[in-house]
Amino acid sequence: MSLVKEYRCPNCGAGVQFEPILQNWRCSFCNSEFDKSQLTMPLEESQEESEKVAENLNVYSCPSCGAQLIADETTSATFCLYCRSHNIIKDRFSGKFKPDQLVPFRITKEQAKDIYTKWIKKKIFAPSIFKNKEEIDKITGVYVPYWLFDCNAQGYIEGTATRVRTWTSGDYRYTNTKYYRIVRSGSSRYSRVPVDGSKKLDDNLMYMIEPYDYAHMKDFSMEYLSGFLAEKYDVDAGEAEKGMRQKVEKYLENRLKETVIGYSSFNVTQKSIDVHDTSCKYAMMPVYLINNTYKDKDHLFIINGQTGKISGETPLSLVNQIAFGLGLMLIIWLLIGFGGALFV
Repeated sequence: MSLVKEYRCPNCGAGVQFEPILQNWRCSFCNSEFDKSQLTMPLEESQEESEKVAENLNVYSCPSCGAQLIADETTSATFCLYCRSHNIIKDRFSGKFKPDQLVPFRITKEQAKDIYTKWIKKKIFAPSIFKNKEEIDKITGVYVPYWLFDCNAQGYIEGTATRVRTWTSGDYRYTNTKYYRIVRSGSSRYSRVPVDGSKKLDDNLMYMIEPYDYAHMKDFSMEYLSGFLAEKYDVDAGEAEKGMRQKVEKYLENRLKETVIGYSSFNVTQKSIDVHDTSCKYAMMPVYLINNTYKDKDHLFIINGQTGKISGETPLSLVNQIAFGLGLMLIIWLLIGFGGALFV
């Protein structure tokens, strides 16, 4: 018996899947719609059963790159999201995994495909393969691991500011510069600072699709995984805390610098920022991923599954650049050669 739960339709017994637009579950057979309380499988697990689910979940493990993607029984995985290997096998997952919270998908797969299509069309020098319908159809919804940190921070910055005044008298231009010693200190409380828990996802790309709206965050429940994949974290809380501290230090430093106004310039010469009283929760955030390969190099594109914000870097296709240049030259030649005839 699998410990990955499958939730069934109360009307016909077929599997149900979470629908982002409805924020409810829909039967794939009779098209009935249900909320969590109407699903046939009991939603309130005993503590013992909850621990079993946390410790023994099914996972699709890629033998090529080692990615471990967790999925419920309504999801079929036909290729690896990261290395595009088609040799994904189902295996037994072990170890503590169960997240505390989750932000459900609000963007459907079709909407994500439309967002990507419109975005990639604007990249005129991107390789044509990135725009093929067959590739776009492979876009996949995945819950990715995040650590959400709460902390307090106290900071101090010191620096030199200037006020510069210039004027002209006769044939001469004068400049007067005054220097000031500036000191700022303050403290702040930060909640739910996000840190990506996957080494395989580019931190910069993940940062570019933030923020998520935590007002829609739910306590983790397996039902939300229906129809989607989920990746187990491979960045533990201790390692993630280092990234959180860097973020918070930058947040507080920038906030203190924003209070220095009315000067021509300001340069920080000393700073001290202490991050303390930290705590964290393990959460999952929704993204759509599409991985294209060009010249033996993978290029990953990420869409925020809640807001639709997209990030990714496209390589430049030499063929498309040459075609664009030739087309531009042809237009210029036609305008020069035949443009005058239009006014005869």
